[in-house]
Amino acid sequence: MLSSLKTWQKVLGLALVALCVAPAGAAPAPEARAGRSEADTLTPADAEFLLVIDLQRMLDSPLVKKYGLEDARAALKKNEQVDRALTATGLDPFKDLNTITVAGSGTGAKAKMLVVVRGRFDLDKVHTAAEDYAKQKPEQLKISKEGDVRVYELKGKGTDKPAFAAFADKNTLVLSPSRDATLKAVENVGKAQAKLNTEMKDALGRLSGKESLWVAAVVTDEARKQMSKSPMLGELGSKLESITGGMTLTDNILLSFLVHTSDPKAAAQVKKKVNDFKPLLTLMAQNNEEAAPLISDLVDNLKVSTDNTDVRISLNITEDMMEKAAKIKGKEKDSQ
Repeated sequence: MLSSLKTWQKVLGLALVALCVAPAGAAPAPEARAGRSEADTLTPADAEFLLVIDLQRMLDSPLVKKYGLEDARAALKKNEQVDRALTATGLDPFKDLNTITVAGSGTGAKAKMLVVVRGRFDLDKVHTAAEDYAKQKPEQLKISKEGDVRVYELKGKGTDKPAFAAFADKNTLVLSPSRDATLKAVENVGKAQAKLNTEMKDALGRLSGKESLWVAAVVTDEARKQMSKSPMLGELGSKLESITGGMTLTDNILLSFLVHTSDPKAAAQVKKKVNDFKPLLTLMAQNNEEAAPLISDLVDNLKVSTDNTDVRISLNITEDMMEKAAKIKGKEKDSQ
């Protein structure tokens, strides 16, 4: 499990290299946005894990417009390497990228994953920029062809395993640790979506459709065995069936997760374990005078409830709480 997570981090990091050589220019495809309880059309049928980031929904939220947008733009400007790449390619990530979907299954050596980036890409400029980059950094980017498809082999610093990227069309970039999986995804563009397994469909059905970022994970038999060995979960690990949730942005930040278990007793145990963290947070508040009001608000706004075999966990982070956090951060900077 841990090794597969590390691989995912590497693939997502390498995706940024591909995005930096992908400028805007084409109109978005009709399927560029994942809707309510839907996976991307390229999601493999055997997917056990899905993470979807709806960038435009996130950027359109009042909260991000008020607090996060300018900071994000400034952060990109500060990174000279990224800024040069974006300027050279004409990509505006705040306008030209729609969604990022990560799908995975299996663990360890059997782990499979696919990243799908939907947006607007000018392929002629992409190929030119990529060729220039490959000449400058051949240890990081190699280009080959499979028929008419250009395959980008990306390797980050300190990474011995590459990721393979290709543009399925002017609106779709796919990445995977497997060259074959990347090419298969390219071939599947425009075809009927593979039928997801029943467990994943059920997990997706538990989402509201309003999330800016959401995740759905099916707990497999192998995962249950591993979790059952955890001192924190023990026997409870074998009772977990799926976890869904996400982040909804309005004027506030709403974090909401639903843990689906096999029986009501297991649901009650999950609720108890979550509630057991509240006293620890309260203790932290007593030991940190500056952060005490914020931690107290977090404890009050952390809600846990059960409904038969389901456990719903939510945390509403209000604008007032965010302002308190900003003041604490400001004071920490002043004291340095």
